[in-house]
Amino acid sequence: MNALRALYHMARADFLERVRRYSFLIMLGMIVWLGYVVNTGVLVMSVPPNYVGEINSPWVGALMTITVTFFLGWFGFYMVKGSVGRDYETGVGQIMATTPLTRPLYALGKWLSNFAILSIMILILIIAGILMNLLLGSTAIDLWALVAPLLIISMPFMAIVAAVAVLFETIGWLRGGLGNIIYFFMFILLLVPNIESPVYLPLLDYAGLRLLSDGIIRAAKMAYPESEGGFNFIFGGSITDPHTFRYDGIAWNADVILTRLFFLLVALVIVMLAAAFFDRFNPSKILIIKRKDGKLKSLEPAVTGTIPLSQVHLTPSAGLPARFRFGALFIAELKMLLKGHRWWWYVITLGLVIAQLATDLKTARILLAVTWLWPILLLSGLGSREARHNTREIVFSAPRPVLNQLPATWLAAFSVIALMGSGAFLRFLFAGEITSLLAWLAGALFIPSLALTFGVLTGSSKAFEVVYVLWMYLILQEVPPLDFVGVVPESPWAVYALLALGLFTLTAFVRQWQLKGGSVAKLAGKRRSI
Repeated sequence: MNALRALYHMARADFLERVRRYSFLIMLGMIVWLGYVVNTGVLVMSVPPNYVGEINSPWVGALMTITVTFFLGWFGFYMVKGSVGRDYETGVGQIMATTPLTRPLYALGKWLSNFAILSIMILILIIAGILMNLLLGSTAIDLWALVAPLLIISMPFMAIVAAVAVLFETIGWLRGGLGNIIYFFMFILLLVPNIESPVYLPLLDYAGLRLLSDGIIRAAKMAYPESEGGFNFIFGGSITDPHTFRYDGIAWNADVILTRLFFLLVALVIVMLAAAFFDRFNPSKILIIKRKDGKLKSLEPAVTGTIPLSQVHLTPSAGLPARFRFGALFIAELKMLLKGHRWWWYVITLGLVIAQLATDLKTARILLAVTWLWPILLLSGLGSREARHNTREIVFSAPRPVLNQLPATWLAAFSVIALMGSGAFLRFLFAGEITSLLAWLAGALFIPSLALTFGVLTGSSKAFEVVYVLWMYLILQEVPPLDFVGVVPESPWAVYALLALGLFTLTAFVRQWQLKGGSVAKLAGKRRSI
């Protein structure tokens, strides 16, 4: 009973800490917006070429389930991930380590908290769907047909997403930005085998997408045997000469329900695996340093006692000329940007640069996008280093941090991006591709501006990592409006060149606000008053 009580209070405390964040409110707003676009027909799902379901409760329930499962399965992970990391950073974990709290109990508590957050999102969507169906729907509402797919399909999948978030946080090398990137591609790649399989494999359909899509395709073929199968999404558009068919939903038999409950068991297995990797904030790992003689030496606890201090005098600043060297600040920012990378990172980077220069123009453009994706973990720290390392008061106490430090940070990132894309630049130059050169310049200007803006606005690296990976993925899928690299001829590179200037200006204003009336100034004022 004590274990259950501890589990409840830990999950409850973690849940309450999450729901008080602005990110939770933003995600709630996104979920309500998803409910709106689904129920008002802004988001249209069709079976190619022009077959759409009759607007009834089963159809709306299926559309909401597919949409929210994909949305929360992808981005919900990043929203709930970070709870274990905060316990490491804030020192709460060291306090927990002194209690009888076991590793499985801790992992279960974090999983329940994650699952509760994602479940709240599902429940909000259900309420929004019911209200909009009552207000805007043209047919009578069937509550079970509308709600059942969200509860039976989406909820077990959210349990898996919540468990994977805990697993990634208990494995040290997956806790940071690398784990965020790996999950992005893992989410896509694990959906492919079940979708492409010629036969339905229920135990691989963890997201439930095949269960829903097969029923929709069967309903379309019954009404229109010539339909091609599959389904498409159209956002903000319309279908020419649509043909409607009736979709009556899923027959919820014991086999279907037991299969979905199986994925709850899978989630619990993942949680127990996370508990096995969890080190329970073990302080026994001794930091090792390398002595000048090449031998390894353990860092021993410092000897306590009174140490006499000599008189320390600071040189008066009055009368000294105020000297500022932008070059030195730029070099320092460049060193911080590149610090910590192993030799193989530079070897891969050099290989990508050479490959850009040695291939044809089309391949060079694709390799340029891949190369500019490669330093994502390097770029994601821009603008947020001070918040993550708690050095804001030190950095921002320097003279004119907005006019001096911010441009130096941007220029260091621009230099790295330009150097990593130098192979493509030379390839375009030798070929006389003026448009490609202009697109290259627009991309090199836009990327550091985007990274710096996200870092300053959020104080975290996670938002940029998620958005930048998705953006680059869509660029490689040749989506013209999002192409700031110039992969396709229709790339609006001029827009992104102007947007880069706008983002940097916005970042400067936000940083200035933070210094004057934002959290930094308030925190500094509190410390001065202590």
